[in-house]
Amino acid sequence: MILRKCKGCGALLQIEDENKPGFIPKLTEESVYCKRCFRMKHYNELPKIVASNKDYELVIDDVVKRNALMVMIVDIFAFKATFNKKMIDKLRDKNVILVANKYDVFPKSTNVSSIVNWLSRECENIHFKVDAIHIVSSKKGYYIDDLMNTIDLARKERDVYFVGCANVGKSSLINALLKRNTSIKDDVISTSNIPGTTLNEIRIPFFEDNRAFIDTPGLINEADVLNQLLPTSYKKIIPDSEMTPKTYQIQSNNAIFLGGLASIEFECEDRVSVIVYTAKSLYIHRCKTEKVKHLYDTQLGSLLTPPALEEAKSLKYKSKDLIFDGKKKKDIWFSGFGFVSIVGACKCKVTYLDNTEVFVTNGIIGAC
Repeated sequence: MILRKCKGCGALLQIEDENKPGFIPKLTEESVYCKRCFRMKHYNELPKIVASNKDYELVIDDVVKRNALMVMIVDIFAFKATFNKKMIDKLRDKNVILVANKYDVFPKSTNVSSIVNWLSRECENIHFKVDAIHIVSSKKGYYIDDLMNTIDLARKERDVYFVGCANVGKSSLINALLKRNTSIKDDVISTSNIPGTTLNEIRIPFFEDNRAFIDTPGLINEADVLNQLLPTSYKKIIPDSEMTPKTYQIQSNNAIFLGGLASIEFECEDRVSVIVYTAKSLYIHRCKTEKVKHLYDTQLGSLLTPPALEEAKSLKYKSKDLIFDGKKKKDIWFSGFGFVSIVGACKCKVTYLDNTEVFVTNGIIGAC
């Protein structure tokens, strides 16, 4: 019997059950990818089988027992959703390199050093010690060589595990490192926008001392907005190119909608500057506060998209009040689809999807 793991998702290849991980119609010595990964790779088909949090935690709990270098990856665009407390708690007292991926979606004028300092303060706030912090783009290859140099210095003849939440780009980052440092030209590991694409550990021999890069399944953050929507809405939420910030001068009784995913209503004595950082395809709508409820009741899935019309009826929302004194630039982060910078003193009512989260931090871009 041939026992082999799929190179794309890590599942054990099998011919018995098409509805279980690793299925392949015919298993031979040349078999490399399961049917699921083959169709993702060649037909861009969305995967129907994904990892669960239970599956993931069994893997990561075993991983953290090993003497290895941990590369924890977060999505810089969705930082507060992917800087996950459960993952952080598992990695305390380990050698960790923190990597903020998807830098390519930030404006080119963004200062890398200021983001590194901002990330360092976020780690300090929760007493999470890391050995190094890197900003990269696996898609564009930005700063990949710098990360590789740090890995070489830090690993000390150990394996290197890539860990983090689902959809932060662990597999994409490994593919980028392989392409940059070997003769490999095509992706080795399967990737998609669907959380949970990687189903098991994938070991890729890489170093001359027989140590490896090891990809792991991603923890599915239950508060991520992607878990509330259908895959057809993902392309309007996940940016595929550099964000273009949208700036508004807001006065009292004004509101803005971030598609139909959230709204912010403002009360202020003086005008405040509001800068929206989301995917270009996410529709931003400005209105008076008295129209907010009516728009939620009548325009979800129509004027306000995403969500799509077929998913809008099932969504529920909640609200919270936020107060800003105007002394420092502040960011309101929404789980999985961007952030809004506030410059000025105001009170905000933020309405957002139930089962997701909203966070407030000091400004990550151009802090004042």
